[in-house]
Formats: sequence, C-alpha cells, structure tokens
Amino acid sequence: MNKIERQNKLVQAIETNHQLTAAQLAKTLKVSKRTILRDIQDLEKQGVQIIAKQGMLGGYQIQSHPAPIQLELNEAQMLALFMTLNESQSYSRLPYKKEIAQIIKKCLNQPATHIRRLLKRMDRYIKFESNPNETIPQIFSDLLIYCAERNVMLVEYDLESETYTENVIFIGLICRKAEWRVVIFDIGHGHTKEIPIQAIQDISYSFHKTLKTHDITIYNYQQFLKSN
Repeated sequence: MNKIERQNKLVQAIETNHQLTAAQLAKTLKVSKRTILRDIQDLEKQGVQIIAKQGMLGGYQIQSHPAPIQLELNEAQMLALFMTLNESQSYSRLPYKKEIAQIIKKCLNQPATHIRRLLKRMDRYIKFESNPNETIPQIFSDLLIYCAERNVMLVEYDLESETYTENVIFIGLICRKAEWRVVIFDIGHGHTKEIPIQAIQDISYSFHKTLKTHDITIYNYQQFLKSN
C-alpha cells in the first residue's frame, strides 16, 4: 500500500480501537515503528488531532476538537506575561500581531478579579510607543519547517540590487536589532551566510533530498562562514 492508504488505515485503526500504541499500529499495518511515528508526525502537520497518552494503558487517540492549552501561572508570572506581550506589540516583527492582541484580551478578561484589576491598571497607565518596523512576511513559519527538514531548497532573493538563485540548506533564524535574518548553507560555495527575510522572493524544493549539515547550528554557523 502507498503512503496515503497507510495513513488512512492508521487513522481508521486508532478511531476503531480508540487507543493504540505505536508498536501495535506497526504490527497492524505491517510496517516499522519508525514508519508509524513518521506517519503520525505527517498527519499532525495535515491537521489531524492525534494525542498520545503515556503509561501502561497509554497509546494514540484521535481528538475531534482541539483542546485548549492551559498554563498555570502565579500572579507575578501573569503580570510578567502581560507586560511582555504588550511590549512586544511595539517592536515585534513576528507575523502574530493579531494572535498576541487576542491573548492580551484574554488576560484582561480572565476570571481572577484581583489579577484582572491589576492588569487593567497596568494597561491604563503604561503605554508602549509603536515602532514603524514592518511585519515580516508569512514565510516565517515555513522557514522554521525548512530549517528542521534540512532539505536542499532553491531560494531566490534580492540583495544590493542583485537577484540571486541558489541551492541552499536552511540552518536557522536570527533576530538582530529587530531585523530577522535566515542563516543558510550555500551548497555551491560551501559556506554559510545570512539573508534578510524581507529579501527572499521565492523558495521551492530542489533536489528532494537532505545533506548532512546537522553539525551546523544557529549557534556555531559563524565557524562555517567561509569555505574550508
């Protein structure tokens, strides 16, 4: 059976038995446990709500409705979160301004009367001046995926009035002085470099394979700025 058929049977097996382990699913579908884990990760990316329970009676379940994420915060942590979110609205270039505003609103409407009163006081008497920086493009989330996949990608970008098209491996993202840059490994020249995210015009899969670049990270990429 092909990948799509296998994944459909995987979902059906979990829905029928309500709770199955990766080993049980592997035995049922006659594949390796690693294949099952990859399929589950792939299904989650497609939006299938799969939850895993640990312990003797654990296993995978399909969740029909997304469960809300709950945080247990004390008063000081709640105030710190609220201030951080408000401050980020003045300078952040992340593509999550709408979501951050929604979280701030939920903080102000949370049920604890004492903390809600404190938050509204802070909201009324503290103002963060806005920054004119533009929000970075929506490819931000895609870049995180490419960095984790380490596939060979074809990227087109503009830099200093020149247009470049290169086969690269995405390493990670850096925010420096409110400017987001992506670190890439330039396959053709054999070294790493930084590209402003705003300069990227197009990204597509190239060779459909990975290269061994996991020794290069966002923390040591500067060692690879020039070819050895």
